[in-house]
Amino acid sequence: MSRGRAFRLRAPGCAAVLALAVGACRAPSPPGRDALQEAFREGVLTAQQARGHRVFLQRCATCHGPEGRGDGQNASTLDPAPPDFRESLAKLSPADRRAVLTGGTAAVGRSPTCPPWGRSLSPEDVDAVVAWLEAAAGPETDAPPGVPR
Repeated sequence: MSRGRAFRLRAPGCAAVLALAVGACRAPSPPGRDALQEAFREGVLTAQQARGHRVFLQRCATCHGPEGRGDGQNASTLDPAPPDFRESLAKLSPADRRAVLTGGTAAVGRSPTCPPWGRSLSPEDVDAVVAWLEAAAGPETDAPPGVPR
């Protein structure tokens, strides 16, 4: 093998090693911002409310949206559309809020499109979601950032 050919074969390998070495020397990127953790740290949300919002984001936000405004990615396909919690929660008693979470909206005589979560959420998770929803339903001036207004 001629010297010129040997160099051509090694050059791509050297470039790859050099790219890996430069990439490894860069400082790691900072972790992503977690608004719920920040709200908890700042005392805006209690630990239970932050947990409830996290469960809400995992289970409910697809239809209700991340802030409970009825604007989730699936909302446009539902009839009736999910409610905006800023308006609808005040109409439900605490017992009815719990019944909707555990038994679905059909448990309170409404459309059966909202599923029952009672078998897949722990009682602590249900309490946490109710706590977050109640904070979200509070008066506009008392609602902390990260909670629907």
